[in-house]
Amino acid sequence: MEKHGKGDPDIGAAHAGSDGDDRFGVAVAPGELRIVQDLLNTASIRSAGGDVPDLLDAPDTAARWLDAYGIAGDSPGLSDLRTLRDAIRRSLAERDHGPNHDDDARPAAVESAAHVRLESDGTVRVVPGSVGIPALGQRVLLAIYDAQLGGTWSRLKLCRNPLCAVAFWDSSRNTSGVWHDARTCGNVANLRKSRARRAGPGRNLPTG
Repeated sequence: MEKHGKGDPDIGAAHAGSDGDDRFGVAVAPGELRIVQDLLNTASIRSAGGDVPDLLDAPDTAARWLDAYGIAGDSPGLSDLRTLRDAIRRSLAERDHGPNHDDDARPAAVESAAHVRLESDGTVRVVPGSVGIPALGQRVLLAIYDAQLGGTWSRLKLCRNPLCAVAFWDSSRNTSGVWHDARTCGNVANLRKSRARRAGPGRNLPTG
């Protein structure tokens, strides 16, 4: 059996870390997209109950998250991984919810070189071309690429609630899900709409 040491993120997605997903209780994406989702959910979230910290900001939480992928916490490239994460989150938000008119910045373009390898059985694979954090970033990009080719990328979304924006897997039949949890974020939005309808046109809702 092949052994994976520190700096080698080639760990099966089923055994990958899930600190990002676990803290929000979301259903995880299948296959390699689980790693993409887990990375997205390391971000700081502005929740109604208080800000949820960025797991890649503090050395201890970053080290624990990276360790699940076989990467030492002091490996170089953490800043680049955060840049990649934020670029993916911004692109998902624009894709599903439209551009943020209060933010003039465009999603950052992120480049990374991978290798194309011919296996002994004749199959061709695209594999990360480096080790450590850069290899994990390449693995994330390759997972997105495969999902786009397979037509499943549209199912990985950010919750429409602006105070949430948790990355979730939309398993609905027609890919119509917009909330990571309809009982929480969905109910809050529906309650606001109901209050607006009851207030009627020309009336201001109470601010208190």
